[in-house]
Amino acid sequence: LQATDQLSDLWPTIRYNMGTIYRNMETQKASIQSEFDKFSGRISETPTQERVLTNIARHQNLQSELYLTLLQKREENFIQLYSTAAKARIIETPCVYGKVSPRTSIILLMALVIGFCLPLGIFMLRDFLRFKIGSREDVEKLTRLPILADIPLHKESKGNRQLVVRENYNSTMEEAFRGLRANLKFVLKPAEKVVLVTSCIPGEGKSFVAANLAMSLALLGKKVLIVGLDIRKPRLVALFGLKPSKKGIVNFLCGEEPDYELLDSQVIPSAANKNLDVLPAGIIPPNPAELLSSTMLQKAITHLSETYDYIVLDTPPVGLVADTLSIAAVANVCLFVTRINHSLKANFTLINDISRNDKMQNCNIILNGVELSKRGKYGYRYSYTYGGGKYGMYGDYNSETASSYSTEK
Repeated sequence: LQATDQLSDLWPTIRYNMGTIYRNMETQKASIQSEFDKFSGRISETPTQERVLTNIARHQNLQSELYLTLLQKREENFIQLYSTAAKARIIETPCVYGKVSPRTSIILLMALVIGFCLPLGIFMLRDFLRFKIGSREDVEKLTRLPILADIPLHKESKGNRQLVVRENYNSTMEEAFRGLRANLKFVLKPAEKVVLVTSCIPGEGKSFVAANLAMSLALLGKKVLIVGLDIRKPRLVALFGLKPSKKGIVNFLCGEEPDYELLDSQVIPSAANKNLDVLPAGIIPPNPAELLSSTMLQKAITHLSETYDYIVLDTPPVGLVADTLSIAAVANVCLFVTRINHSLKANFTLINDISRNDKMQNCNIILNGVELSKRGKYGYRYSYTYGGGKYGMYGDYNSETASSYSTEK
């Protein structure tokens, strides 16, 4: 009974100690299980880590081998360089003189030469390729014939508006034809009256020059007759603004015997000036070359010279038909009209040939279509002063035209 009581007293203590021991064992078990799980996870990751380590080791081996190879090559190169004997020798100690290339002076000299030669080459090439005359200098290079006058550029117009020479006017155009008129006096001898005006190709202004020259001569109080001998393409009637009619020199040339009364009846007074008369071409004949080559033309001019102080002949272009060469036999002076930017340089070969072979006597050049607005080439401003005032302000004028008023023959 005493033992039973002692056991009964010891049982709670034993039970408590057993519970404590059990809990400690559970704690140790959990700790061991945790360690087990931890090492189990590491064991499962071992193949992957091993593969990574293997790759790292492989790359390390490759890099190591490559490095060793490069070291070996470098050493071999060093051995080869040191084993090769030097072929170069220093003859003279190098000196420093500054910049050797590029040389600034040479570059500047080349730029200066190119700057002068390139524009000059362009201008020479342009002049070489240009097949039309562009200035008075071009004409002077192409022919030795004297240039009687430079006619300023005039806008094309129809009818009597092409008569730019008017009485009591002092414009540039009037002065140009006055200069032509003055130079013409030096070319014509006292007994000579007949002036032939022609050109090489159409459009150079021969009819324009002939009409205004006749008008300028008429303003001197001289009896002037302008004869339209361009019977293939007559223009005088339209140019002077006359009424169309069948009157003309062709009616006289078609006759077998000279009828001077018929010839005088074909003359038409011009409305421009009382001293200026017009003898138009008339109807267009089927045989113009034969009519102009006949002796009737010589007889007509001889008869008209008894009445008029000057006779101006408007003829066909000499470069297209042979009519003008036939008419030239009755003329005392021949004026070739050329036009800036229109006349061909090749035409002067024909003009020089005609003058050299005396096919037309007393040949001269008239330069038409000069642009006086180009001050650098042609013009300057002048005025004539008297007593402090200005008289006859003509504005822009041509120095070359003024100089051409003196004879060039």
